[in-house]
Amino acid sequence: MIRAVVDTNLLVSYLITHRPPIATLIDEHLAREDVVLVTAPAWLEELDRVLRYPRLQRYYADAERTRFVALVAALSEVVELPEPILRICRDPADDCVIACAVVGRADGIVSSDRDLLVLEQVGDIPILAAADVLAFVQDRRAVVAKE
Repeated sequence: MIRAVVDTNLLVSYLITHRPPIATLIDEHLAREDVVLVTAPAWLEELDRVLRYPRLQRYYADAERTRFVALVAALSEVVELPEPILRICRDPADDCVIACAVVGRADGIVSSDRDLLVLEQVGDIPILAAADVLAFVQDRRAVVAKE
């Protein structure tokens, strides 16, 4: 099982396009409990804020946005973040993702955000693209199936 913080940009992509690799990671591996999502109230607020952007709202109704944020919360282990959150990145929202991963003892951060990916890791927590995490989860599942 992998504990992961999935960045906002990937969840928005999941909601709008529902395509791999993030759709496979969430639809298949979250359901099989290969992956545990880790989140925080501040991160859920950020997700809701981003989903309210006018350019994105044409893809879903307000009720669908509300249900999606509630579903992410329900499917996640929600952790409380310290105040204040240490500033590491250019974007304070990225600092929230990192803090969530640290406090939630995540095995990794899943993102397509270049500001995060360029860091490669924070402490011992790797920052990976969804395709890399998906390949890792699938490889691990195949090894377990052979045992």
